[in-house]
Amino acid sequence: MDIMKKMIIDIQRNKVTLIALGIILAVGIFLRTYHFRDWLLFGDDQIRDAYITNDVISGKSPLPLVGPFMSYSGDGEHSEAESFHMGPIYYYFQIISAKLFGNYPDKLAYPDVFFSILSIPLLFLFFRIYFNKNISLGITGLYAISDYFISYSRFAWNTNLIPFFVLLFLLSLYKFLEKNEKTNYIWILFLGISLGIGFQLHAIVMILFSVVTFSVFLFSMKKNFRAWKKWAVVLLIFMFLNASQIISEVKTNFSNSKSLLHSVRNNSSGTPSINSISFSRLGNDLDCHAEANFFLLTSYGSGRCVHDFISAKPDTWKSHYFQNFVGGAEFAILLTSLIFSISGYLFLVYLAKSEKDQTKKHFLQLIVLYCVVGFLIMLPLSKNDINELRYFVFGFFVPFLFLGFLLKFISAKIRKLMLLIPVMIILFGLLIYSNVQAINSEAGPFRDSRVTCSNLYKVTLGELENAVQYIVSYSDGQKKIYLDKDSSHRVMSDALVYLLARRGIEAVKLKEDVSSDSVEDGQRFYLSCKMPGAFPRGTTLRFDEDYSDQRVGEFYIFHLNTTRDLK
Repeated sequence: MDIMKKMIIDIQRNKVTLIALGIILAVGIFLRTYHFRDWLLFGDDQIRDAYITNDVISGKSPLPLVGPFMSYSGDGEHSEAESFHMGPIYYYFQIISAKLFGNYPDKLAYPDVFFSILSIPLLFLFFRIYFNKNISLGITGLYAISDYFISYSRFAWNTNLIPFFVLLFLLSLYKFLEKNEKTNYIWILFLGISLGIGFQLHAIVMILFSVVTFSVFLFSMKKNFRAWKKWAVVLLIFMFLNASQIISEVKTNFSNSKSLLHSVRNNSSGTPSINSISFSRLGNDLDCHAEANFFLLTSYGSGRCVHDFISAKPDTWKSHYFQNFVGGAEFAILLTSLIFSISGYLFLVYLAKSEKDQTKKHFLQLIVLYCVVGFLIMLPLSKNDINELRYFVFGFFVPFLFLGFLLKFISAKIRKLMLLIPVMIILFGLLIYSNVQAINSEAGPFRDSRVTCSNLYKVTLGELENAVQYIVSYSDGQKKIYLDKDSSHRVMSDALVYLLARRGIEAVKLKEDVSSDSVEDGQRFYLSCKMPGAFPRGTTLRFDEDYSDQRVGEFYIFHLNTTRDLK
């Protein structure tokens, strides 16, 4: 009987498990949808995608053949035209969502929250291959409340879909390892879909999925050549989902592929990088994997790899870690993350070799292959300018797997229930506390409307909508107004231009598109993160007459009633 059917029957027979999973899912849904529209982040990438979706919906543009561009590609200048572009599948998800629910920024983020929610029960099914239902429920519950995955489900971004499609990809590949030519066609379909979509979400995932799939394909063909027919179906599904990219490559003489090859051979300054794998990058890779595993599980940290443990110099250890209590505490945390990761990887390899159950053995062997390929891919990329732990999200399930190993080990060693329960309570209590603290810290600025001016690249849809309402109320029916701003926030004005256009008002950004001399009285609005008292006469702003202002969250909108000059 198919393993999925076994799992479903197992859940149906155990009402407690079903109820527990339902509670976990409900909590995960709540944390991912609470104040979804008001707290939605709407930055550079989201504005760009919104314009593309709007142009397609309105009939101004055809369906795009390529998707978002990769920042670290091209000729070293990172120009969008010369950078490598991912496939357009994420744009298609947004377009479908816009057609079904409405063409508005929060609706464009529905695919992100939808697949994030689906990843919760899928993770449970994934871990049930190896762990019992109690351990699977425990680590799935921690994933549901992980601040990182909650945060990255609450705005529109192509990489936010990676966790779901990684799980679907690995589950489908596992079925090939387990059944080969007897694999049910539903898994053939899932493998083709997950491979075809995952290939278009991020360059790292594109390479990782390709190498892992090809490796499993070779193993499968060696095991039984008759499996080629099902692999052919996978290939057809993959080519269908990537047809737009294929068409684009043919039309442009494979310019997109050439951009990717250039970025692989050269770093951001245009100098060769493919041969620059060194011990320092090996240390960085180890550091970042360990920090990512700890961060994704506990939500403790800044979300950036500090490169300050294996790759750090002895002087750094002495000056940074051992001369004060705070540094010592940080050292202890980094050491814990390193021990957790190294122990987890060693356990994974050991269990993959020693496991007697062939079903579980194939599962662990696939994870080993996936982790090794992922580590090798990140090795040449492990430099200081690629230090965000989100680049390691392709292995998001790994720390939860390691935690499962730990829980299984503890359960085997502590036989007495009276001792086991307190140990589990302490362990889960610490992990839950760490994530809840991170969620509270993350949500604080949103609750207090302190997001926009605290980060030059973040602005919330709720604040923007209030700003739009104020501008519309003071525009006196005019269809064209002018936006100016101080140096504190660029994304804010870009987002307002988009949203005002949705209200039928053309907003022109001053100092870029029009001379201030041509602006009539009452048409000008000035955006600033500074309060009115911060503008003494003769400094930044010089007013000839009174003005009105409106505080929207953290920032202010000044409706200027007369012409004024900027120094």
